[in-house]
Amino acid sequence: MRINDTAHLCGYFSNRSSEAFDPMALQHDFWSPVQYTQKELHDAKNFYYPEFAEFMMNEVNIYTHQYARDLKIKFRDGRDHAIYLDELRLYCFPFGVVMYSIKIVQNDVPMQDALDALFMLRNLPFMQRQSMEEYMSLVIDPLTELDRKAGNSGDVCSLIECGNKQKLFHSVLLREKPKDSQEFDHLLYGAGTLGMYKEDDPKGFSKEYYASIMSSSRLSVFNSWQAMSLLDIFTIVAHDVPEYMLSVWDKDYFGMMYVYTLFKKFFLFRINSDFRSDEKNFLSVRKNLATFEKNYEFPRIVYNFLPELLLNSMEKGIDVPDEKQKLAEIINKENQRRETETGDKMNLFLCMITCLTLFSAIWDFACLMDGVFEFSANIGTVTGVRACTMALISLVCVLLLIVRRKK
Repeated sequence: MRINDTAHLCGYFSNRSSEAFDPMALQHDFWSPVQYTQKELHDAKNFYYPEFAEFMMNEVNIYTHQYARDLKIKFRDGRDHAIYLDELRLYCFPFGVVMYSIKIVQNDVPMQDALDALFMLRNLPFMQRQSMEEYMSLVIDPLTELDRKAGNSGDVCSLIECGNKQKLFHSVLLREKPKDSQEFDHLLYGAGTLGMYKEDDPKGFSKEYYASIMSSSRLSVFNSWQAMSLLDIFTIVAHDVPEYMLSVWDKDYFGMMYVYTLFKKFFLFRINSDFRSDEKNFLSVRKNLATFEKNYEFPRIVYNFLPELLLNSMEKGIDVPDEKQKLAEIINKENQRRETETGDKMNLFLCMITCLTLFSAIWDFACLMDGVFEFSANIGTVTGVRACTMALISLVCVLLLIVRRKK
């Protein structure tokens, strides 16, 4: 099966520099700002909630570098494979989250070759420079330089703070119509996992795993296309769709919805990691989470049912709800621990105050007793008062011990 594949390889790193992050100042000959017109913003608000459109199109600083060129990578078997390197985008989100996307197009190629190429390209830690020298010098080297200037290590691994592979959003246009729904499902599964499914392959995926993935991660609304949302990959596979749908998938489903979903995932993942690495970060984590929920987590972002379905599928696929739930549980446990610790300190303080008050009361009572029984006439004022005081304190201690043992 031959296909046209449009892919976006995504990752992120954190700006840990004390200075404001400005890619154009750091690499002034490389980046160009992406600026939306008022008409584009107005049109977007017909489909998206206004606050979301304002956030993605005005508040997030977006930069681009256009390549628009063909280049070759080398498969492990020695074959050359051509890809079209379209664009590199940089998204500067709040909280120092710097996300990038690499757009790669493969037209009229065997499906297995396209998937093998994406598998190689998204595995940055295992990328062999000799197999894709041109790609690394054009794309990866500028990103690692920017990562280093943002206060990180500057190696390829630090370009993927969340996991060990780049996230992938790709749309696959089949050049032939599948012969039946089963073949269509097999092609979706193959594109979604970057590994073609064959029922009789002894080394392939099991039927049980295939069935579980298709039932839990597939989204099928129309006969001409369907989607699959997994932890690292969001896939759309289609045939016989109008041209405008390809643009919607690229600009809206990826450029607005998936990018925003990744921002949520990356932010939650990072503050989870920050807290686990050092509990002293608790107060800043709690403050950042409150700011995020107030300003950047929107209850709804789209008006229409289909984008809403896809958005929910994206969030479920990359575990945004689970990430947030885990963070809430951690914060709740830490709050309880701190409340218990504060309560213990307060109890100790109150106990000390009680003891001082009790001692003062006993001392005053002893002085009163000295005035009534005239200890000073028999054994001396100071000695008499001290003796009476020690006797009363001993009696109180004995009573406290008796009460504590009964409990």
